[in-house]
Amino acid sequence: MFINAELSQLPITDGRKAERRIVNIAAALREDGARRHAVVLLDVSTGGFKCECPEPCEEGAEVWLKLPGFEAKRSRVVWTRGNEAGCEFETPLHPSEIETMVAPAPRKIVRGVFRRV
Repeated sequence: MFINAELSQLPITDGRKAERRIVNIAAALREDGARRHAVVLLDVSTGGFKCECPEPCEEGAEVWLKLPGFEAKRSRVVWTRGNEAGCEFETPLHPSEIETMVAPAPRKIVRGVFRRV
């Protein structure tokens, strides 16, 4: 199950290069030459992302982030804390890509469910 939800937007006042979007998105992360792991994206910006991984990542490792509906994005692990990792995209995302990521999925309206008795 993929969950696309924008929870909040954090300003750039904490010394970061780009505005972060707090999210909860199921994704996949793969180290170069290794198998994929399911991860949860916790925040994302044009410059990088923070994710929760099933296994700790190694700082400096090259990884590929795969999000539903997007091509895999080459990134580098900048920091780790337990099972959380902060990664920097090799090529920054366009702001419109961020907006597409955090946009709620369209809901399917089921017709004919409620009938008059």
